[in-house]
Amino acid sequence: MMIVGIVTPELAMRTRLLVLLLAAAAVALSPAPALAHDLRLVVKLPPDEPTVVVLEAGFDDDTPAEAAAVSIVDAEQYIVAEGKTDDRGVCRLPRPGPGKYTAKAVAIGHRDRVPFEVPGPPKPEAPATDAAPTEYRGWRPDQTLGLWAGVGGLLLASGAYWWLRGRKSFRPEN
Repeated sequence: MMIVGIVTPELAMRTRLLVLLLAAAAVALSPAPALAHDLRLVVKLPPDEPTVVVLEAGFDDDTPAEAAAVSIVDAEQYIVAEGKTDDRGVCRLPRPGPGKYTAKAVAIGHRDRVPFEVPGPPKPEAPATDAAPTEYRGWRPDQTLGLWAGVGGLLLASGAYWWLRGRKSFRPEN
C-alpha cells in the first residue's frame, strides 16, 4: 500500500532547491536586449591619399561618435597625432611614417583601441596595383561574453545541485 500526499522535509527542501536552480539557470540563459552600446573604431589607410589616416568611430547601433577624442600612439606610447571626430564620426589625421601604431578613441566614457601598421615605401620591383584601402578593426572579446556567461551560469547551477544532492545531511535516513 502506497501513501500519497505525505511531504517530508527532505523532499520539500529538494523541491525548493531544484526550483531555485532552474530559476537561476533560466535567468542566466534568457535572451535579453543589451541596452548599452559599445564604441567601434575603424582605421583606414586609403591608397589614393598616402599622407592621411582616416579614423571612423561609431557605436553598435550605427550612430556616429560625434566629437570623440582620437589619437595615434606609436610603439613607445608617444602621441603622434590627435584630433576629434566630426558629426559623421570621421577624423582625418596625418599619416605617420612606416611602423606599428595604435589608434585610440574615447567617446562618452567608451574606449576602443586598434593596432595598425603603416607600410614602408613600395619596393621598386613590385608592380603598382589599385588596391582597396587597408582597414584595421579591433578584435572584440566582449562579443562572446554573453554566451560564456550563460554556459558558466548553467554549469554553476548544475554543479551546486549535484554538490548539495551528494551531501550527507541532504540524504534521507533509512
